[in-house]
Formats: sequence, structure tokens, C-alpha cells
Amino acid sequence: MQAVTGQNFNFVPATLNGYQRLKIKNKTYPGIIQNPDYSIDGFLYRDIDDQILALLDKFEDVCYERVIVDVIVENETEKAFVYVWKDEYKNELSNKDWDLEEFKRKYLKFYLNRISEL
Repeated sequence: MQAVTGQNFNFVPATLNGYQRLKIKNKTYPGIIQNPDYSIDGFLYRDIDDQILALLDKFEDVCYERVIVDVIVENETEKAFVYVWKDEYKNELSNKDWDLEEFKRKYLKFYLNRISEL
């Protein structure tokens, strides 16, 4: 978030039920799709305003759309925005789950350098 927005935000662990995070063919970052058999652990960022949302919308690839979903935070349900992979681009997704630890080990440094050039 800091690399994209230039700001730090408060965040809390959150779980998104009913979605799966997949590898995108020939990319290092993931796409998420609805799948009732999966859940995704991540973070819910707090105090995001319209200006920050506009930055995030601009940053995200055209293959994503921002949607409102329910996430679980400390056993409570909250509304949140998430960027979901559009159905029309599903052929670009692999059938393999995306692995955050693998991304950190292999690609994070390059990815952050690329973002800083945008």
C-alpha cells in the first residue's frame, strides 16, 4: 500500500470467504475469483478515502474490478472493497493457487522496484 499510495494506513487481519487467489499466467501477482470452497487471509486497510481509492483504481490492471464484499475481522463481518479478476479475462489465470511466501522470496524486490517507477 505504501509503495502505491505513498502513505501508511492502519490495517487488521481479515478473511475473505468464498474467493480463491490464483496465479496469473506470466505474472508474479495474483488474481482472485469467486469460489465457495476457498477463503483468503489478508488485511483490511482502514481510513481509505476517495483519493486513495482513485490511486488504487488507476494502479490496478484493467483485468480487475473493485467490488464490495464481506470480510471477517475478529469474528465480525465488515464491508470492504476488493479487486476481483474479471470473468472476461479468466483464460489468463492458471489453475494454481498463488503463494504469498513464494512471491516474497522470488519477486517482491523486483515488484516494488517496478512500482516505484510508475
